[in-house]
Amino acid sequence: MSLKKETYDVIILGAGVAGISAAVHSIGRGLRPLVIESTANIGGRARSFEDRVSGDIIDNGQHVMMGCYESFFHVLTKLGTMKRVKKQEFLSIPFYFPDGRRDLLHAKGIGNMHGPLGMALGFMKLSFLSWKEKRSLLYFAFRLKLGMCKPGSMTAMELLLSESQSKRIIDLVWTPVILATMNGKPEEVSAKIFITVLRLAFFGSGDASTLYIPQCGLSELFEPFQEWLEKQGGLLIQSNGIDRLHIVDDRIKGVYLQDGMYIESKQVISAIPPHSLVKVLPETSISLSYISQLNAIQYSPIISLYLWFDRPFPAIDIAAIMEASTQWVFQKTTKMRDGSSLLALTISAGNDIIHSSTEELAHACATEIRLCFPEMNDAQLLHWKVIKERMATVLIDPDTENARLNSTTPITGLLLAGDWTNTGLPATLESAALSGKLAASLL
Repeated sequence: MSLKKETYDVIILGAGVAGISAAVHSIGRGLRPLVIESTANIGGRARSFEDRVSGDIIDNGQHVMMGCYESFFHVLTKLGTMKRVKKQEFLSIPFYFPDGRRDLLHAKGIGNMHGPLGMALGFMKLSFLSWKEKRSLLYFAFRLKLGMCKPGSMTAMELLLSESQSKRIIDLVWTPVILATMNGKPEEVSAKIFITVLRLAFFGSGDASTLYIPQCGLSELFEPFQEWLEKQGGLLIQSNGIDRLHIVDDRIKGVYLQDGMYIESKQVISAIPPHSLVKVLPETSISLSYISQLNAIQYSPIISLYLWFDRPFPAIDIAAIMEASTQWVFQKTTKMRDGSSLLALTISAGNDIIHSSTEELAHACATEIRLCFPEMNDAQLLHWKVIKERMATVLIDPDTENARLNSTTPITGLLLAGDWTNTGLPATLESAALSGKLAASLL
């Protein structure tokens, strides 16, 4: 069975954030997209599901957006789900240490000012930094804002050391930023991308640094997509993946689905991960050369934990956990018995502990929570869930950044989208959404 090319203008492989964005922007250009998703879910890694024990909706991994997420917010606005995301008035992050110390980064300047000045004043108020450390940090931020920092092919660690940032500043300030935004360690990730993150988000204009926290399961943010797509003349096929791409004389001709259906198309946007794309490319001379580039891509894991305690947690939405394995904690709602609480914890670039048992990880992180929050000192762990995403994001080191693939490919009519492509951003929801926009602009 086949579906003729006249029916749809472009085939989009994958209904993750990149694929959804590509569809949104294709429709914006007056085209009719056919979106093919191999699973029964949309949103890719940004999805949620029901925990069988508690009945709570939990995410595959906690996501937080920032005010600079222009492309991603465009998608949510089109789908009508921006109202399900809570915006902070100003960037506000409490810090908790296992020894009981607490601090607060509150980027609200004089007269409710936004942007770099508010961020600078927020750093100045941090008590865990000395005056000398604050001065060093702000001098680096000043040089960065003026474009005086030249990353070249350095790692973030090499750049920070060259900018006279002490080990303590790197450990307490820059490492948490790098882990949260780039899912890699300072000695691994590209300094070029690190500078981009700081310029766009933490030292960007307006409310670029403000956090946006989903107030629902991530899947709910994309739930209207199928109905919206069909109203625009598009179509979503689910639970039926790609078997192989049909390429003749280095031109895309169509796709074969796993159920045997063949769909003709002269335009295909691949919004599937690199390791999945490798499996569907035919063995032509150009494809084999391309496969070698895709196989060279490295990944970094993220560990997400959900902990249910038998008592209420302090009234905070988000907190940074310092000097511990746990990096971030978020308070969620729970259906379990009255007086209990549900926390979502994240550990980025968790290569060192990815092989630990889920039980070991859960209890170790529960201990860190009790140390950081004395209110939870006698709290009993009712239930836990650990999710290990071993290939959560591409690890963008200097070599990878210089070799990231563009939207275009050597195969005429085949375009790429995904947070791993050459967007100039780290592998985030914003990068994924931007990649879909870039690919659609080339149709």
